[in-house]
Amino acid sequence: MKRIVAVLLCMAAVFGLTACNDKPAEKKAEKVTLKFATQHPIEHMAHKAAERIKARVEKETEGRVEIQIFPANQLGDASQIYEEVIRGSIDIAHITVPDQFDSRLGVGFLPFIARDYDQIRKVFATEAFIPQEMAKMHDKLGVKFFSYFGEGFIGVGTVKPLEAINVAGTEKGHMIRVPGLDVFKFGAEELGFRTTSLPYADTYSALQTGVVDGWLGGPPNLNYLGFRDVIKHFYQYNVNFESTQYVMNKKTFEGIADADRAVVEKAFVEEGQQSFLMAESEDQMYRKKMQEMGIEVVTFSTQELEAMANYVREKAWKRLEANLTPELLNGLKASYNN
Repeated sequence: MKRIVAVLLCMAAVFGLTACNDKPAEKKAEKVTLKFATQHPIEHMAHKAAERIKARVEKETEGRVEIQIFPANQLGDASQIYEEVIRGSIDIAHITVPDQFDSRLGVGFLPFIARDYDQIRKVFATEAFIPQEMAKMHDKLGVKFFSYFGEGFIGVGTVKPLEAINVAGTEKGHMIRVPGLDVFKFGAEELGFRTTSLPYADTYSALQTGVVDGWLGGPPNLNYLGFRDVIKHFYQYNVNFESTQYVMNKKTFEGIADADRAVVEKAFVEEGQQSFLMAESEDQMYRKKMQEMGIEVVTFSTQELEAMANYVREKAWKRLEANLTPELLNGLKASYNN
């Protein structure tokens, strides 16, 4: 009997040691492959950014998260891609987010949302008012918002010189083509332009044939790459800002292991914020290229831009309240003073 008790005590001691030393096994992060759709051609700076993100994420997760890039609208246009992100059949997108699900999603194109690059970096900073509101809007649709991506300040390219170039609200003397969205149309009108909405594909021939005298809708790079043979003047009004967004299916994002999820988010956020420096550099480079082609390039002082911005915000933003809501616009106005 004593021998049996001794054996049982010994076994209990062994099991006790085993229990003390046996820690719960940590959950191993599963390998994930993410489909990343963009609207940008491979020669665009945004595609180079996508490649940097892919390399960084795969390296820092030690291959647990793999990213497959599908550039140049290979998986559909921006509207189709965003719908697929909501469904989860596309994991990540870098697109101009459509506003059919929420009209406020187009607030990034608001006329004079920023006066210049110093201001745009503050407006689109991660913790700023608009990105925080944008994150809430996407979240309701089952989408994770990472960051805005800056692509350049929009100006006006013309065949003939303008009148009263630095005075908002004064007739500029020309009819110009604008995209068919109120955020572009109202801003141009309050600057002093007569406007018409033509398809982008018809703009070059319209400039050639005199149907329009100029066009609004592109930063310096688009004016140089697409219109340098037809425009003679470029005015850097900064009236709208060309921006796109990094977004991801929320459920897919939350399904990634914690440490790897942090890597993914940081990679997209930091690349998005870095884009504003790249965009500023590209604007400068392509303005110089236009000058070398003999195109007159007109820029404006901070004071001139501020005066035009104040006028257009006062006039055009009131006309946009129905879709963008007073709450969103008033919150943005208040953020300029913070």
